[in-house]
Amino acid sequence: MAVAAALLLAYVLIWVRLPTPDVDRSDFTSSYVAGLLLRHPGGSAVYDLATQTALRDQLIAPVRNGEVPFVDGPPAAALVAPITLLGLDAAYRVWTALSLLILALAVVVAVRSAPWSATTPRIWRVAAGMAAMASFGTWTLLLQGQWSSLTALGLALAYRDWRHGHEARGAVVLVLAAGIAKPHLALGLAAFLIGWRQRRVIVGALVGLGALAVASVAVVGTAGVMAFAGLATAQGGAWDLGRMLSFIAIPGSIAGNGTMSVVIGLCGTAVACAVAWALGDLARRHPPRFDRALIAAAVLSLLGAPHAYAQDLVMLAPVLVWSIALLGDRRLAVVGMWAAISAACAADLIDGGAFPPGPLAAWALIAVAVIACLAAWRPRLLSRNRGTPVATRPTPAAVG
Repeated sequence: MAVAAALLLAYVLIWVRLPTPDVDRSDFTSSYVAGLLLRHPGGSAVYDLATQTALRDQLIAPVRNGEVPFVDGPPAAALVAPITLLGLDAAYRVWTALSLLILALAVVVAVRSAPWSATTPRIWRVAAGMAAMASFGTWTLLLQGQWSSLTALGLALAYRDWRHGHEARGAVVLVLAAGIAKPHLALGLAAFLIGWRQRRVIVGALVGLGALAVASVAVVGTAGVMAFAGLATAQGGAWDLGRMLSFIAIPGSIAGNGTMSVVIGLCGTAVACAVAWALGDLARRHPPRFDRALIAAAVLSLLGAPHAYAQDLVMLAPVLVWSIALLGDRRLAVVGMWAAISAACAADLIDGGAFPPGPLAAWALIAVAVIACLAAWRPRLLSRNRGTPVATRPTPAAVG
């Protein structure tokens, strides 16, 4: 708790003292530009790359933040539009503070809904929440003005609903949160839901997708939706793959940003989704393992994301809390793995992900994904007493 508190304090102090040029170069500037364009002229102009670039350069001159186009969905532009009534610096401060509060809410929901045993000291629940808040992802989230915390909140709320038998509502919440913020982070989770094959969950997911589609058309029109799809797909090779957090960073750091790296990365995405689907099927066939299967699927979802940076690590904040609650006397090992991923992210930031063979964070996530899958499929392997099965409390949704 002391270490986590010190880290969080350091993050906030750096954020408070962040100079204006660094604010201008943050990812939030592109979101701010999209909000301005949505207010005027609106429509497909929001996703016109030349218009975005010209307005951004005019807004932050003489500073430049490189080619960072806004490629989030139309509902995201609608959410950021009201805050553009403020100046860029003030809007950045408000937006990042809200993002941090959303992450805190996600962690609180995860702590309150986690499958704690009756003998778990209350102090460990507080410690788990603080550790989840204090990752390297939180620091990057604040500095870049990102909002992966919304995906974390959607995941935490969905899990809470599923544990209480609200299958459809949980799926709607997860799809809406992931679809607004970072849909590419939720590909593995989507595969898990399909493999789980709960009728109400599938219906809820379809309702969420329909709501996103209707909202997108309402915000920017049909032409704007087509422009969004075109810009999002055209920017696939514009990012520095070697600096990412997910599997695609490994071929990107070795072979560069070419087509080969993208193809290998997408193959990794397909494998991660296939395993996540199998975990969903495991949760359907063995309801007591639902929690462990969902944890492994969430890790695979981040690992298999075709676009993920250090700030997206906060997506797993609720997963850390659930893992600590489930593993009991192995909770320190879970915290150690969380700290190792954060340390790997920090090392990748220092050396640009050049440490051979590829970014350390991606390899750390692979190791954690393997351990999480073993915990789901072979729980006795991670049990101190291998002669007895590892019991987890089944969720009402899984039993249903």
